[in-house]
Amino acid sequence: MIINVNKISDTGYALNDTIEIDSAHLLEDESFFLEGIDYQIFFKRQNQRIQAQGKIKTAVSLVCVRCLEQFEMKINSRFDIILFPSEMVDQRSTALDEEDLEYIFFENDQIDLEKILIEQVNLFVPFKPVCKAECKGICPSCGANLNHSSCPCEQNKNEIKFLFEKVKR
Repeated sequence: MIINVNKISDTGYALNDTIEIDSAHLLEDESFFLEGIDYQIFFKRQNQRIQAQGKIKTAVSLVCVRCLEQFEMKINSRFDIILFPSEMVDQRSTALDEEDLEYIFFENDQIDLEKILIEQVNLFVPFKPVCKAECKGICPSCGANLNHSSCPCEQNKNEIKFLFEKVKR
């Protein structure tokens, strides 16, 4: 969805809706949206800049890095960003300065709302998603999910540990 900057007055422009976004935009492998993104955004003009304050609510399915099982993560997040016109970037330069990387730009008086929303979702998703803090993961030997049951490898480790304790004495 494209927002024309000319619609945004000094008093602001509010949007409140739900949008379906393709899961291919999610950065995490094997992740997908379980529902659309509910959003509320208020745009306000500040000279050439546009301030966007909003909140998003959605749910995504992720793969736990410990046990490799799918789990649902609810996202309920607020954001406050400033958008700058791309004309503010020095067109003669072929590279962005480090300072320019901190900004979000819009081109031709158009703001891509979908791009802002997917960026906010991707910022909320952890780098290494874990289904729960106490996730035990999988056994490195046999691959059993230790959250569901213990594996025979654990028993073997305990027996070997017991034998080593006996030898130490």
